[in-house]
Amino acid sequence: MFVFGVVVAVTGVVVFHLALASTLRANAGIRVPFFRSAEVVPRGSAVLRAIGAGLIVFGAATLGMTAWYLPFLVILVGPVAALVAIVMHNAAAQRHARV
Repeated sequence: MFVFGVVVAVTGVVVFHLALASTLRANAGIRVPFFRSAEVVPRGSAVLRAIGAGLIVFGAATLGMTAWYLPFLVILVGPVAALVAIVMHNAAAQRHARV
C-alpha cells in the first residue's frame, strides 16, 4: 500500500505541475496572480489541476495508513513547489517588463 500511495501522490504532483507549467507558458511575460486565475487559462488546465489535486489527496490518504507524517509531506511539497514556480515566473516577467 505504501508504494501505491507514493506512486499516486507523485503522479498527482506531476499532473498538477504540468497544468501549472502550461498556464505559465501561456502567460509568458505576464504576471500570474497567486490567489486568482491567470489572465490566460489554457484549455484543459483546470481539469488537469483538479485531477492532480484529487490524486494528491488520494495518495496522501493512502500514505496516511502507513505513517502519520507522510500526508503532511505530500500535501506541502506540491503547493510549495508551485508557489516557487509562480514566484520565479513573476520575477522573470518583471525583468522582461523592465527591458
